Amino acid sequence: MKKILAFLLFTINLNGLALSPNEMLVIIGAVKYYNENCAGLNPMGYHQMNKGLKRFKMDRTPVSVLEQHSLAVSSYQTAEKFGCVGTKNEAYKAGFGQYIN
Repeated sequence: MKKILAFLLFTINLNGLALSPNEMLVIIGAVKYYNENCAGLNPMGYHQMNKGLKRFKMDRTPVSVLEQHSLAVSSYQTAEKFGCVGTKNEAYKAGFGQYIN
C-alpha cells in the first residue's frame, strides 16, 4: 500500500505526458490532503501538478469538482491513513522529497 501511495502521490515529478487523467485525479486527492494537513508542496511541486492538469485540459474544471471524483476521494483517504510523517517519508523513499516543504 505504501508503494501505491508513493507512486500515486508523487508522480507529479514525471513529465505530464506520462500521466493519465486518472493518475492526475489520484494526485489531486493526495495533494489536497498533504496541503490541507501537512506542510504542503513547494512551488516546484505545484508547477509540476499544474503542468499535468493542463496537459489533460483538467485545468478548465474547478479543483473542487475534480476533488469529488471517486479516485481523488480514495487517494485523499489513503494519504490520511499514512498521515503527514508517513506521506513525507514515502516521498523521500520514492526520491521525490524535493517537492515537499
